[in-house]
Amino acid sequence: MEEYSRRGFSGFLLALLFRPGRGSNVAPPQTNPAGTAVASTSRTTVRRYRADAVILIFGIPIYRLAAVGGGQVSVEETGEGAQMRRTLFFAAGSDPKRAHGFKRLGWIREVVLGPGPAPVEVDYFGVLTSSPEESLEHARKSIAAPQSGRNLYSAVNGRNTAGHSRSAVTHFEFTADANWADQALIAQARSTFEANARWRETSWPASPDHAPPTFLLQLATLLQQRARRAAGPYVYNEQEYLLELEASPRSASPAAPVAVRGRIRNQRTRYVTAFRLWTENSPGAIVPVRFEFQPRAFLRLTFEALPG
Repeated sequence: MEEYSRRGFSGFLLALLFRPGRGSNVAPPQTNPAGTAVASTSRTTVRRYRADAVILIFGIPIYRLAAVGGGQVSVEETGEGAQMRRTLFFAAGSDPKRAHGFKRLGWIREVVLGPGPAPVEVDYFGVLTSSPEESLEHARKSIAAPQSGRNLYSAVNGRNTAGHSRSAVTHFEFTADANWADQALIAQARSTFEANARWRETSWPASPDHAPPTFLLQLATLLQQRARRAAGPYVYNEQEYLLELEASPRSASPAAPVAVRGRIRNQRTRYVTAFRLWTENSPGAIVPVRFEFQPRAFLRLTFEALPG
């Protein structure tokens, strides 16, 4: 699909209205690439969000919708040094009752093996609802159109190793009322890679001794640097991107969050996705307390962390 070549999967995730649905407070079971359960002794951070939307015309806000959906971010770590294993997870979805009938969901998980700056392997898997609405008028027509009860979904599956990557994207239909923790949806997505997937492979000479980082991994790595400006490449779906972060000056008050502006640039197409996030003003804080982006010219989404 053209959208994947232009934005890539990580950018495409930032182009959706999301739905929490039933079970949205529980992430799909954590497994390794072989499918076995992750050890129970782990260091885990989980944060859940409420999503608010603003409708824009020529950049001017004209309508605000509160609580149109929700999301979740989690980071889980086990082991140390060369034995370290990290699972980075992002999921979100729209509530059709609050989002004028829109049913959108998406999630992505990255499993990173090895030390932070030089991982041995990164596996990623994600599912999202295909979202064709490129204009406000197109979105209105989508809402008004008869609903079939089924949606078109896309899935990505990939693995980055030292100097190499392999991935595929598939498309399939599934019931429209599924939520992102729906095990049947996940199983259907995985099954699409068993026979019909078009796998692609790429060599990355710039990282001969470690796996090229992926989006969530690179974002976490740059945020941990606590630098005013930071940048680094990552690889998703056989395309290279440059992630750039610029943080505001830190306040003397530990309670004041740190604002960070981010840009994702597709190194081949030069397409840019911008976003903003806010983190706690403390060392090692990488899970945002708030983030926002404008996936369409007519739509801006803000995710606010829920208490607790």
